[in-house]
Amino acid sequence: MGKREEYLALMEKQLNEWKAKTEPFKASAEQWEAQMKAQYEKNLEALQAKREEAWENLSTLKSASDDAWDQVKANMDKTWEDLKASTEKLTNLHKK
Repeated sequence: MGKREEYLALMEKQLNEWKAKTEPFKASAEQWEAQMKAQYEKNLEALQAKREEAWENLSTLKSASDDAWDQVKANMDKTWEDLKASTEKLTNLHKK
């Protein structure tokens, strides 16, 4: 066998080995994609729930008596912080 044939045989062997080694990556990528989609959808649902909660708290805040104002405002502040955190989490996940 000449140098050319030896080289071609070696490259074919190496490419087949490479294919065997990298084939599992495809399955991993597909699994990762499904997991990321599920996580993204879960975070999106949480974000939507927090947004609805924020609107409800705002409505309550608008009609709160002076005596209840501080407590209702504290609830609104917490909901707002949760909404911001949920938005940031979803944004970071979307960047991946």
